[in-house]
This record gives sequence, C-alpha cells and structure tokens, in this order.
Amino acid sequence: MRPRHWAGSNKASAMTPSYRLKLIYGGLLATVSLAACQQHAAPSTTAAATPSVAASQAVAQTPKPIRTNPDFGGVTTQHVEVTATGPTLEAAVDNAIRMAIEEVNGKQVSGGTAQFATGVSASSGGQSADVSSSAYANWVASATSGAVSHFQLLSQKQVNTPTSTDEESLKANQGASWNKGNVDASASANASGGDASANVAEGVKGSWDQHQGAAQVDYQGKHTEYASQWEVRIGADVATYREAASAKLTRVVVAQPQVQGATFQVGDNTIPADSIASDIQSKIAEALTQTHRFTVLDRTADAQINQEIGLIQSGNATPSDTARLGQQLATDLIVIPTINRFEYVRHEQALRMANRTLVSYSGGGEVSFRVVNAATGQLVMSQSFNYAFPSTEPTTMGVSVDGNKLASDMMDAMDRSIITSILQSTYPLSVLQLQGRNVVINQGGDAVQEGATYQAVNLGKPIVDPQSGQSLGPMETPCCSVQIDRVTPNLSYGHIVEDNVHMDASFTPGSMELRKQIAMNTPSSTTASARSEQHAKPHATAKSKETPSTNDSNW
Repeated sequence: MRPRHWAGSNKASAMTPSYRLKLIYGGLLATVSLAACQQHAAPSTTAAATPSVAASQAVAQTPKPIRTNPDFGGVTTQHVEVTATGPTLEAAVDNAIRMAIEEVNGKQVSGGTAQFATGVSASSGGQSADVSSSAYANWVASATSGAVSHFQLLSQKQVNTPTSTDEESLKANQGASWNKGNVDASASANASGGDASANVAEGVKGSWDQHQGAAQVDYQGKHTEYASQWEVRIGADVATYREAASAKLTRVVVAQPQVQGATFQVGDNTIPADSIASDIQSKIAEALTQTHRFTVLDRTADAQINQEIGLIQSGNATPSDTARLGQQLATDLIVIPTINRFEYVRHEQALRMANRTLVSYSGGGEVSFRVVNAATGQLVMSQSFNYAFPSTEPTTMGVSVDGNKLASDMMDAMDRSIITSILQSTYPLSVLQLQGRNVVINQGGDAVQEGATYQAVNLGKPIVDPQSGQSLGPMETPCCSVQIDRVTPNLSYGHIVEDNVHMDASFTPGSMELRKQIAMNTPSSTTASARSEQHAKPHATAKSKETPSTNDSNW
C-alpha cells in the first residue's frame, strides 16, 4: 500500500474534488451555526449586564449629601444574648429577660418591667408556659411594656447546681511509745465451819513488754448537696435610648438671675424685677445655644417634660417609648447671673422764679455672673459688667425716656458681654480656613457681630506652670486684625485688615484665634431716646465697662 502524505500542500493535492466540496460545505454550515448562536446569545448577555452597569454608574454618580439630617436622639434596639438559671423553666427565662434589660439599660427598669416576674404564672393560668412559642414572645413584649422585642429561646437544659457544701478536716500526729512492766502477786484465804476447814492460795507472776510506733492522721471530707435547675439562653432585642451627639457637649443650666428689689425704675417706666430677670435668663440661654458649643438644659420646661413622662407611663404611648424614661440629663455647669443695679432715674428741680421744672436722667446697670461646677460646687468663673446710660442735660422742655427700650438695649449688651466672656474662656473664636487674606471663623450667631474687628493671635507651644503643674494654654503672638464680613448661624466669614501680613502656606486650622473686639463699622450700642415736646434730641451712646474677671483656664 502506498503511504499517504497529509502535511503541507500534499494534503490538498491528495483530496478528490468531491471530498474537497464536502469539507467546504461542512465548514460553511459550522460558520453559519456559530454566527447564529452568537446572535441569539448576545442580546441576553447584554440585557443581563446592563442593569448592573447602570446600577454601579448610578451609585458612582450619586453624590453624598453635604448637610446631614439633624440629630435629636431617639429610641433604637440592641440585640443581646444572655444565659440565666432558675428553679423552673419559666423562672429561668424571667431571669434571662431581666439580665438582658439590665445589660442594655442598667439595673434601673420601668415599673412594668419590675413586675414582670409575677406576671409569668398569671399569664399561663398556673400551667407551664411554652416559652418557645411565638405567643409567649408576643406576651414578653407586652409584659415588658415594649422593653423587649423579638424574643427567642436559643437553648434550654436541666442542670445540677450546688446549693450547699460542708467540708471537714482533721490532722493529728502521735509519736512512738514503749509500754513494759512486771507483776508479782499472791493471795490466800482460810475458812472453817464445824469440823470442816478449807485453805485456798493463788498467785500471779509475770511481765509485759509492748511497743507502739508513730502514728499520723490526715482526714478531709467534703459533702455537697445539689438541686436540679433550668439553664436557658435567650436572644432578644432590647429597646434603648440613643442620645443625640449634642448631648455629649458640656451641659449648662442658666439659673434665674438674682435681684435686689421687686421693681426697677428705668426712665418713666417701673419694670418688675422678675420680668427683667426672666428676659436676661432667656437671652443668655438663647445665646449659649447659638454657639453650638454647649448643651443648654431648660429647667423652666419641667412641667411640660413631666407631662410627657406621664403620658409614657400611662401606657398611651408606643410601648418602645418606655426606653425614654430615665433619660433626663444632669448639668455640668450652672450660670448664675445677679442684677446688682438697674436704673435710669428721673431728676426734677423746681424753678420758683420761672414756675418751671428742670428734668434730667442718669443711671446705669451692673450685672455679674458666676459659673459653678454642679457636681462639686467649685466656682470656675466670676465676672461683672458695668453699663452706663447717657445722662441728659437738665431741661425744661418736657423730656421723656422710653424705659422699656433702654432696658432691652442694656440687656442685649450685657448678655453679649457675658457670652463673649464665657466663650473666650472655653471656646475662643478660631480660624478654620485661611485663603489669602480671607478667613472662616468657627462661630456664628449672636456671638459674632458683623462688621466688628477683632485682634487675632497666632498660637504656639503650650506652657505649663512649673509650680502648680497646670497648663496655662499655648503661647500667643499678636498677628493682625480680622474684620467680620458675614455671619451665618454656624460660621462667620471675614478678612485680614492689614496688607503686609504674610501667613505660612501650610495653615493649621485652629492655629489662629480672635481676642478682644477693637473696632466696629456699625456701632450697636444702647441709646436713650430723650424726646422734647417740640423736637427730638440725638441718641446718646452708652459705654460699657468691664471689671477684671476671675477665670479658671482649665474648666
């Protein structure tokens, strides 16, 4: 047989025309079939991939919100798993539920939960409850007033637990002993009766020699009594209250200002002292709240708060809201204002010759405040402010003064001074961003005045007093003047006034702070509106004087 050659061109030349046609036809069919399969498969692949690609693009293109929702706290749940024992299965579950609540919310529970143990047997009608049933889980949520939800019995078993144990022990030692001796004894007796007589004689003679070795006794005994108990492990979602982030700030209570009298005479108005005190209290609390540096607690709303607590305890609120009970915050600091003087007195002098009366006004106010540590009673800050009203010249033109307007202006100025003093000792105005000469300040609201100019300092290394060991704060180097251009509720925007100030390119946020106010574009001071019967006199500007403060830099 002639061998066949299939390599290279010899393969093609060896094929017959009919065989070559079959190969070509088969190749065409295979190509057409493969193309058809790809056409049918392509749409399904594209359809399956399109949603995932679109979803990923949508996620990538969705920007994160710049401003988050306000956080006021609220009720949430925490999942815990607890193991407990009890003489019965129901008692073991009861103990486990108590432990779960205490683990999340502490040992102080609501009144409904405290009565939970007696409710177990009552709910089951004296019969053994099926603690693994969904009905029992629903009953647990009801019996705990919503404190426990999604209850689940994970495991249960009977175990022998020791109830009492008695222990005995005895230790004694005895040395070797030797006992030996001799005995030699005799006895006789005579007896007679009539013609008969008897004589008896006995004797004992011998010796003994006894040896006993050393002995040691060591005895220990233990007796334990056991009782059969149930051991269960449960899983439960326990309702708990989540505090708002602002609750972690320093907590402050503004006390009702102390006053020296029942009324204040301001101009032509007699104003009740309680009204002035209440206004000062609310203005200080409002200004401290706007700083966003403190959590201000309102003690004037205790009646309304107690009403809401009563609503929860009555059972008319959502069961899970019982976690809100016992969440009232205690304060860290108490601000105690004192109104030492508050007057604008009318002076009259009769002119006998002209039968007319000279009228003038003079006066001012003095407000001091103390900041006390509520836990220790420590006085951490004390300062007072004097405020002088403009005196009017004596006139016979029928001068009158709006006392309410003067009182309002003076309270605004005093409150602003108090807030500025507290902030300066705790959270000074700080520069967060520096771009060229433009600055962004970390404070807004009423604590910063638009158009005002503040002295700025650069902060250096902290200094520690070698005598007391306390930190005196960082070293301060005068820098420049910063003028406030725009004030928002949380931030302020301004610029460096001087042209020749050169700052480092790598500015560290907080390395520059603002100190006392040195100038204002638009003076906002208290004015006395003294109006004549025929014309109105120009408003006079009042001057505010501050006395040196006593501050603790570490509070």
